Amino acid sequence: MSMDSCDTHKISPKKDAQEVFQIIIDGGIAIIPSNVGYGIIASHPQAVRRIFDAKKRQPHKRHAMIGNYNLHKKVHRLPAREAEMVRLLTVDLDLPIGVVASYRPDNPIIRKIPQDLLEGCSIEGTIAMLVNGGELQEELSKLAANAELPLLGSSANLTGTGTKVAVEEIEPEITAVANIIVDYGRQKYSQPRLSSTMIDFNNLRVLRFGACYSVIQDVLSRFYGVHLPDDPGREVLFSGHLPRGCDTL
Repeated sequence: MSMDSCDTHKISPKKDAQEVFQIIIDGGIAIIPSNVGYGIIASHPQAVRRIFDAKKRQPHKRHAMIGNYNLHKKVHRLPAREAEMVRLLTVDLDLPIGVVASYRPDNPIIRKIPQDLLEGCSIEGTIAMLVNGGELQEELSKLAANAELPLLGSSANLTGTGTKVAVEEIEPEITAVANIIVDYGRQKYSQPRLSSTMIDFNNLRVLRFGACYSVIQDVLSRFYGVHLPDDPGREVLFSGHLPRGCDTL
């Protein structure tokens, strides 16, 4: 099923989230909008593996969890200062960010992820979670939290081709595996970079330069004295990814 620009469907995050969630519960795959580009998500292990295969994703690449601030607090474990940073960025300033932090292995949602899949979604005891992906993802996160169900996914694109800002940019190999495509048009954070800025808050390292990076960089410097490196730009680093992050100064 697809919701696209030719339909009379109107944007309704709560209604759309319920439809997407039911498909995911049934073992399906969804392509959904976030304000940092389109993502592809699932929960059933076999569906997540189909996403890996469709993206031609390399083993060292990790899927992330789709979440919100409340889910982050339940899943992640951070010292008080770093937890305060995440709150300032995501709650007070409403910025989209990929939060990487140690996860709680006893969390009911984490415990529902099979070990082999968890190993493909985590590294060194940390897991990434997109926080503030937009209204639809907020509603999905609430449903997932209530059902204690993990939502796992990645950007809706072939590996290495960059995050897509509109559904029509997504490669057919990716759209072919989706049971539902929710089209909200072009997403707002497309310049200067798509995708979320990703920071490992365990050690305050940049893992990916992404949307709103300069704002995040300024906030952490201004209020916490944490000096993150400058984004070298897409011409130097197309994807924004750094191999294992870059030390703060």
